[in-house]
Amino acid sequence: MDKIFIKLKTARSLGFINILKVLVFRIQCKTRYFEKRLPLKQLTMNHLFYLPDHMHCPDISDQTYRQIKQKTNQIINGNLIFFSHSYQKMGAPPDWFLNPFTQKRHNRSTAYWSSAKDDTFGDIKILWEMSRMEWALTLSKMFVLTKNKKYLFILNSWLKDWLENNMPQTGPNWICAQETAIRLIHIILCSHILNQDQPLPALIDFVDAHCKRIEITRHYANAQNNNHAISEAAGLFIGGMWLNAYTDSHIKARKWQHKGRLDLEQLIQKLIAEDGSFAQHSLNYHRVLIATLNMVEYFRRFYHQPAFSTLFYKKASDATQWLFQMTHPENGRGPNLGANDGARLYSLSETAYTDYRPEIQLSSILLSGKRLYQNGHWDEPVQWLNIDLYQHSIEKKKRQSKVYKEGGYVVVSTGQKQDIPTWALIRCPNKRFRPHHADTLHFDLWINAQNILKDSGSYSYAESEPLRQYCMSSSAHNTVSFDSHDQMPVISRFLFGQWIQTRIVQDFSVSASGVISWCGAYQDYQGCYHQRKIIFDGSTWRIIDYLKQFHEKAILRWHLMNDHWQLNNKCLTGTSVTIQISSDTDTIVTLTEGEESLYYMKKNTIPVLEICANDSPAKILTEIFIS
Repeated sequence: MDKIFIKLKTARSLGFINILKVLVFRIQCKTRYFEKRLPLKQLTMNHLFYLPDHMHCPDISDQTYRQIKQKTNQIINGNLIFFSHSYQKMGAPPDWFLNPFTQKRHNRSTAYWSSAKDDTFGDIKILWEMSRMEWALTLSKMFVLTKNKKYLFILNSWLKDWLENNMPQTGPNWICAQETAIRLIHIILCSHILNQDQPLPALIDFVDAHCKRIEITRHYANAQNNNHAISEAAGLFIGGMWLNAYTDSHIKARKWQHKGRLDLEQLIQKLIAEDGSFAQHSLNYHRVLIATLNMVEYFRRFYHQPAFSTLFYKKASDATQWLFQMTHPENGRGPNLGANDGARLYSLSETAYTDYRPEIQLSSILLSGKRLYQNGHWDEPVQWLNIDLYQHSIEKKKRQSKVYKEGGYVVVSTGQKQDIPTWALIRCPNKRFRPHHADTLHFDLWINAQNILKDSGSYSYAESEPLRQYCMSSSAHNTVSFDSHDQMPVISRFLFGQWIQTRIVQDFSVSASGVISWCGAYQDYQGCYHQRKIIFDGSTWRIIDYLKQFHEKAILRWHLMNDHWQLNNKCLTGTSVTIQISSDTDTIVTLTEGEESLYYMKKNTIPVLEICANDSPAKILTEIFIS
């Protein structure tokens, strides 16, 4: 009965209309509805791109050119990069259905997409990664820079091979409409920088087939309340604009463009809160949102289409400011918050995957006409899109302390007053949208652009991967785990029940001497209570955790950066910080190991400080002294 109650309560939180849409989609798959509505059709098997008369060639640095050339050489030799960190030998052109991490091949490559699932394959995101076609963007950039026809030839031959092996609506690469939209936008972006103003029939067929696939499952996408819906709406909008500009299919193209526009308006207003927070509690998915809106607004301007509503631009600008506040200006990094599938979409920049500044800078220019950063290598997308950087002045904004009540975040920033820059993020979720990680009251600490206390990441979404479930749990975050249960019960691979809502006890309190404090608390579905108070006086962070109503034990964990840590009794010493633990009850303090994942499908070992209390109630004080 408890399980049924939890599922019914979760269904209510998800929205019964959304659940009904998902149910309808599954029935449509089972009854082969989509096969009848959208039958198989062979595309024009020819080159997608022709040799243009002229192209805009950006003035990039020698270092950036070398990076593009190195990536291009890897592609030519059949080595594709997966999730921005791992080169794998895939062939030239690649084997589109091979998992290079397990050497398994997908065995449903010719089935209609609604029945193309292969339960033995493993993580299908690995297969989808190649077919997002980021490699096409690299080859396009190399051709523009060198004018060497061989790069255009390789690009065309790979695309032709992909089409021959992935007939529209067949196989795993057409299962997900979001993946279809990502692929579509990448190819339209390639077409744009290659100046294909008189597109070939094969490219027109390509865009048309992708728009049809996106359109037919819009009801399912909108039920997700996440990036799936926004990416697909963006694909329809951009694809429709492109077809309307270059073909005679005006009625069909305008219908897609109009549908995409309406969905984008509704989704942005629904999924972005007034404080700029996004429905998906993830730093990287927030970047996906910004990157997608960048493409939407750039192509809207390029094709001289009417602007979106004032509220649309306000919400988009607020979302950009949110990401700016979460990103360190020196290295572009931010907390490893929430789910992270390794996506860095439509990236015209050769900066590191962990650098979020290119997307933020481009978004600020497109939405407000201002730059948030000085000139740097993060401006490469602006150069490729032929935007005059120097027409946009720099808006000198500082990161500041703020409580994001709607999104469920607290940022404590010391500003410019301290000799040592330090800031912290606290996760305090609400029930507005479903949580992906059990990270309530997680505390993320940064000192001098280094992530001292960190989040463990995601690693993989594969159901059989043990590390996936660990990364979702409270044990992988800088918070407390009670007894033998997690903060919320797991219902399915991507779904928790009994969503926690943090009670914000107070906003920031700043004393006359400048001491900043904040407090929040929650009670989980088993009745266990956790209150966390944060105090910062300019040189020392104090975290006071008050725990009660647990039965066996409560474990507080601090996931640490790799350093030469030394534990002496209850005092942990590192290179730049000292962590002192004290409590009002007996505790056992140990330095152990955990795992983190900064990139999808990549993990490494990190030290973890564990404080175990066996008696309830308990108050644990963690003092972090900055050297």
